[in-house]
Amino acid sequence: MEQQQAKTSAGNHSQSAASGSTSSPENKSSQMETIPSPNPTPSSTGDAGTSDPKQLRRILANREAARRAHSRKKEYERKLEREAKEAEERVAMLASQVAFERMHLTILSRESSQMREMLQDLEIHQAHKEAETEALVKERETLLLVRSLQLQQQQGGSSSSSSSNNPNNVDK
Repeated sequence: MEQQQAKTSAGNHSQSAASGSTSSPENKSSQMETIPSPNPTPSSTGDAGTSDPKQLRRILANREAARRAHSRKKEYERKLEREAKEAEERVAMLASQVAFERMHLTILSRESSQMREMLQDLEIHQAHKEAETEALVKERETLLLVRSLQLQQQQGGSSSSSSSNNPNNVDK
């Protein structure tokens, strides 16, 4: 069949050249359509024109390799899309966790601030209580001393052998 097309196209070409007519663009395009390409590709001729078994095997192996490569590429694309979707879901989940943790941190910061204020207030209160206790101890000692002096005056300093002169024996 190819040989017939080649003969007819060669005949058409020789006829137009023999007639001496100038070739117009229309004539050239019609001539090109009928002339087969010198090196037909297997995909354009569909393997029917190739009779060499090695070439057929190579063509089929190339097609199978291309099909496998295309399949691997599609699988890789699906894998990347899956991983991207999982990453987006993880980002969304982590974003909500971050928001929760920030809120929790804010609450803990407030509590910490309140605890510091309470601790400061308690330290001030404790300092006041210690100062008050110290003042009361001094006042007690002063009162004990005054009472001891009063007892000594009441006894008139008459007996120096009594244990009442000792301020530690005073009723407390």
